[in-house]
Parts: sequence; structure tokens; C-alpha cells
Amino acid sequence: MKKLFCLIASVFTFGASANVDLNQIHQRAINNEVMIIDVREENEIKDGMVKGAKWFPLSKISEDKNWASDFNKLVQNKDIYLYCRSGARSGKVKDILEKNGIKSTNIGGFLDLQNKLPTMKP
Repeated sequence: MKKLFCLIASVFTFGASANVDLNQIHQRAINNEVMIIDVREENEIKDGMVKGAKWFPLSKISEDKNWASDFNKLVQNKDIYLYCRSGARSGKVKDILEKNGIKSTNIGGFLDLQNKLPTMKP
């Protein structure tokens, strides 16, 4: 039952990106007030990232037992907004962060965001 609830919660979290003002979040990230984190892998970011986003791949969270310390240094107690390619992995990262007491918001996938926000090449 718990796994079913987590699956349903992930689906709703994935769709939650429509509930945030992306332009406002982006402006706040540019002003260093919040953090937008790209959780895609290195080979994926070569095509571009949301301008002002920081990179912290899911693989680092999955494979590095000291990831939480590095992650906390990166985000510096700011509100966290996550994205990946489509929104699925950023939902997974959101769940991992929550289990570690870190609040975040999944804003979806780069495939959609690149049409709504300025991008840059890393």
C-alpha cells in the first residue's frame, strides 16, 4: 500500500510544475535567491541547461554516500527547484531529498522548460 501511495504521489508531484510561476522562479534563481537544480547526467546537459541552473546529477545522489553534504553546500539553505529531461528523475530526486529532510519542488523536464525559460550551454 505504501508503494502505491508513493507511486500516486510521484505522479501528482510530476504534474505539480503547472502550479509554479516558472518565470518568477527563474528570476529568483538569477538573483541567487533560490536554486534550480538540473539532475540530468553529464552527457545530457551538453544540449543545454536552464540559464542560472546548477548541475547535480541523480547518479551522484545514487552512488556517492556523501552526496548530502555536497548538495547542502550547493543549495545553501535556499528553496530548491528540480528538473531533468522529462520530469520523472527530478520526481525521484525530490522523493530522495524528502526522505533526507530536504524540501524541494519538481518543475518538470528540460524538454518543456527550454520552450519557457532562457537556456545556456554549459
